[in-house]
Amino acid sequence: MRAYPAVLGLMLLAATWAAAVRADELLMVRVNRAFPETMARLQDSIVSHGYTISRVQQVDVGLKANGYATAPYRIVFFGKPDEMRELPVAHPAIAAYLPLQIVIFAERDDTLVVTADPLKLATFFPQPDLQPHFTAWARDIRAILSELRDSND
Repeated sequence: MRAYPAVLGLMLLAATWAAAVRADELLMVRVNRAFPETMARLQDSIVSHGYTISRVQQVDVGLKANGYATAPYRIVFFGKPDEMRELPVAHPAIAAYLPLQIVIFAERDDTLVVTADPLKLATFFPQPDLQPHFTAWARDIRAILSELRDSND
């Protein structure tokens, strides 16, 4: 496979965040497992950390329909329903960044999992009442990625 999934994944992730995302603002893990198993583990881990998966976008389906040869590639949208409902009411501009997203795609026999670091949202939203949310999201996402990485063993 060509590098299309990796490049397009990062572009889509950056597009969902209104500002440019630098590599040091991304959280990424390479998992030495097949895509289906890693996808199942990712979803289980998201749910076990108290989040609800709102949808899974099958990016590869659209790419294949447009003639691109691509490996499995998804964007998992998730959040805590109360936060997803209440935060945009109090801070309408944050709606563009919700729900949270994780990109997952196959690369040969491995699976890559990538997301933007939620702590970077503090740059755009310095309001004190939002900081605990960003901190909690970052902690949970790091734990989710660690669980996936540790599942390599």
